[in-house]
Amino acid sequence: MNVKSGLEIVRVHQEYVDKINELNVAAHKLEEFGYTKTVLKEEANKLTAELQMLENTRFQALDPVVITTSLLGGR
Repeated sequence: MNVKSGLEIVRVHQEYVDKINELNVAAHKLEEFGYTKTVLKEEANKLTAELQMLENTRFQALDPVVITTSLLGGR
């Protein structure tokens, strides 16, 4: 399991948002180039889906860990 700190998640989230915005601006500027616009929109959609996955796992509870007394040095 890969666990990230809250700060790492916020940083990655902002990177996704920045990249999606950059792709949307580029697609708007390249309005007359249909193929290029389509490629940029598909990439933006892919990043949006990944961002939603990140947001869904952001608040996901971790599996509980059971520590028996023998692991704590008890009997």
